[in-house]
Amino acid sequence: MQQYYDIKKEYSDTLLLFQVGDFYELFFEDAQKAAVYLGIALTKRGKINGEPIPLCGVPVHAKDHYMNKLVRGGFKVAICDQLETPKPGSVVKRGVTQVLTPGTLTDEKLLDAKSASYLFSFFSINNQWGLLFGELLTAQLFATTIPINAEKMLESELIRFFPDEILLPVGDVAKQFNSFFRKQGYFTTLVDIDAVSGMDEWIAEQFSVKIQQYVVQHRALLHALKTFYAYLRKNQEAALAQFKNIQCYQADDFLILDSATQRNLELIKNNQDSSRKNTLFEVLDGAITPMGSRMIKKWLLRPLVKKTAIEQRQQVLELFIAQLSLVQQLENFLVTIGDIERVIGRIALCRATVYDYTCLRRVLEIVPNLKIFLQNFLQLPLINVVYIHIADFSVLTQLLVAALHDEPSNTLIIKTGFDHNLDRLRDLIENGNKKIIELELREQQKTGITSLKVRYNKVHGYYIEVTKSNIHAVSEEYVQQQTLVGRTRFTTPELQLLQHELFSARNEIEEAEREVFEKIKQEVAGYITPLRKLAHAVAHLDALLGLACVAYNNGYTKPMFSDSREIIIKNGRHPVVEGSQEVAFIPNDTQLTNQESTWIITGPNMGGKSTYLRQVAHITIMAHIGSFVPAKRADIALLDRIFTRIGSSDNVAEGKSTFLVEMEETASICLYATKNSLVILDEVGRGTSTFDGLAIAQAVVEYIHSTIQARCLFATHYHELTNLQKRFSGIASYYAASKKTERGIVFLYKIIRGIADGSFGIEVAKLASLPQEVIHRSETILKELMLHNNTSGLLASSICDHQKNDVAGSSMQTERMYEPASVMEKERVDENKKLKEQLKKLGEIDYENLSPKKAFDLLWSLKEN
Repeated sequence: MQQYYDIKKEYSDTLLLFQVGDFYELFFEDAQKAAVYLGIALTKRGKINGEPIPLCGVPVHAKDHYMNKLVRGGFKVAICDQLETPKPGSVVKRGVTQVLTPGTLTDEKLLDAKSASYLFSFFSINNQWGLLFGELLTAQLFATTIPINAEKMLESELIRFFPDEILLPVGDVAKQFNSFFRKQGYFTTLVDIDAVSGMDEWIAEQFSVKIQQYVVQHRALLHALKTFYAYLRKNQEAALAQFKNIQCYQADDFLILDSATQRNLELIKNNQDSSRKNTLFEVLDGAITPMGSRMIKKWLLRPLVKKTAIEQRQQVLELFIAQLSLVQQLENFLVTIGDIERVIGRIALCRATVYDYTCLRRVLEIVPNLKIFLQNFLQLPLINVVYIHIADFSVLTQLLVAALHDEPSNTLIIKTGFDHNLDRLRDLIENGNKKIIELELREQQKTGITSLKVRYNKVHGYYIEVTKSNIHAVSEEYVQQQTLVGRTRFTTPELQLLQHELFSARNEIEEAEREVFEKIKQEVAGYITPLRKLAHAVAHLDALLGLACVAYNNGYTKPMFSDSREIIIKNGRHPVVEGSQEVAFIPNDTQLTNQESTWIITGPNMGGKSTYLRQVAHITIMAHIGSFVPAKRADIALLDRIFTRIGSSDNVAEGKSTFLVEMEETASICLYATKNSLVILDEVGRGTSTFDGLAIAQAVVEYIHSTIQARCLFATHYHELTNLQKRFSGIASYYAASKKTERGIVFLYKIIRGIADGSFGIEVAKLASLPQEVIHRSETILKELMLHNNTSGLLASSICDHQKNDVAGSSMQTERMYEPASVMEKERVDENKKLKEQLKKLGEIDYENLSPKKAFDLLWSLKEN
């Protein structure tokens, strides 16, 4: 237990799996947590201070199964192994051989094949936040800085990478931000920077002078990098030597998609079960390999904003779509290559198995053919880049082909003929096995026991086994070892000598094979950098091929980019919806131009407004990643941001209502959108009273249209907003067409110019099978409300007319200029008095409870007076 305490002290926030023979045991709070989560028995062993010590355990052979569950459950796990063979009278030497945390996983069984796994290091200092994202298996680091208190920008960067683990330095930063990240569902780890040395030396050794200067100038980033170092130094030290570059970027280097936009558009995961089903990623993921799928996902989260880079991707897609025979050849290459990116990552981190090395050998054997294939298309810039990044691996390939067995096993890794000493030892083993067989035959002949067998097991080694009925015939030199039911086991001096020779040869052969394999590993380690470049280049190639196949299969077209701010889409389709329905999707046009930069879209619920809004956003995002799009024609403006406010959701954990969340998302749009942004809003202002909501909605439309001047699609049930087209040049009204029939409402799913006749809410309620009694009562109430609304409108019109007449009366002053002043003054005073009385009477009316009859009576009395 003292040994356990000493090791546990170093891993206080980690579940320590402590090997005791054939079991990994957990003690105290670790045992209580693990037992509950894993559903295994909680027992006890010994006492401390008179109290039993809680204990649970899992078999060593089932370690992977339980580790998988614990890590996926958000636990950090340290594996403490026995480092020597147990000896009587001494404590077995033990040590932590592996630490598993959500952000440092390398085992393919623990990772999502189609998602990158990032560690995120965060630091706040002065007026900056430093953000550093690291991926262990690719040795990539991405870094940026943002102003302090820019929480929306921070959320946007987090959702771009969606890190598996967030690192915070112990102290003020952790106190301030730990709960902030945890409330958003992230796994956080506190790192003691002061407990680790060597940070400055590591930075100086690993990174170029230019990068060193950059991080020194950005102190928040420098401290984030040091936090990253301190964590890996303790938990994954082998990874530190792999990081040799930092990709420093600014948020606007990519098309900005904030967290609300990604959630509303369901780009990567859906809002029902958080899976990939019915997402844009699922539609676009036509990659052959997992690393190609991960690349497409990265592109979706970080769309391009530079026209040249987008068009270079389009060129490759055009090539693949035009020449399908090339696609088949390339697919054959990629199937063989598989997920070589993560294979190379495990090799670099010293976590690879022999199967990873044979996989690498298989890939390297086809690399020359892949380069020959690519030589025909070097006129395309991206293909040329891929070609350049594929180095000459002929020497390494020859080594792996000569050394590794095609089907390796735990006892046979190195090929015969590769190492002379290994071949010699194998011959000794082979001859020893023959001697065992010969000894068995001699003993059968000598004793006359034909059923006599020489057998072997790990506990007793070699032994002679004789059945109970033949015991009387054994030789005097037989030494009894073990008595079993129906048979007895013996040994002889000759068998013991032969066993000693075989065991010595086996031990030598294991050591010799291990030494040969280590030399091969060292040779491969020298190629890690070019191997990473190979994997990265092939992942790009696979992603482009995947997009091309999706475009061809779904009839997508190449979008064009112009320097204007216009977004013109002809017969656009929703990429997700059209693939999930059996009937043909009804396409729609979009023309966001200088003449119609803001669309007010009305129409019934279920009429297709939200689908149309998402469709436009999806098409523009697809265009910005270089993909072809579901449309007959598309002319897309180069955007800097896309904002969407669609659907409703609350945030109970932070005490935020649906309306508050809606207002926060709308506020983010008003604060960060620019004239080069696309803004898509659906039902702003619906979570409060009608007048409040209408006022907010109108103010938002006016601000986006006049102040920000962004391209905007605004769907609403506030039909009053359609009047804005009369006041503002560039605002146009469109609606989702529908038709009311005897059987009910028919949705036409076409967005056309004009204003909808209504929202047809009751008709939609009928489709939901609301009770007929409720439907009939709703229709009655609706008629009353409409009558009340018309009456109120008539009253307002009367007041306006009166005010107009009062103003118009001033034009009659010329005709009355010869009347006595006293008469004119008296009339003016009387009129003002009458008007004040009427206005006072109107102000005292309870409009909420005003019946139609009372309204007419009131209007009549006003008219008479």
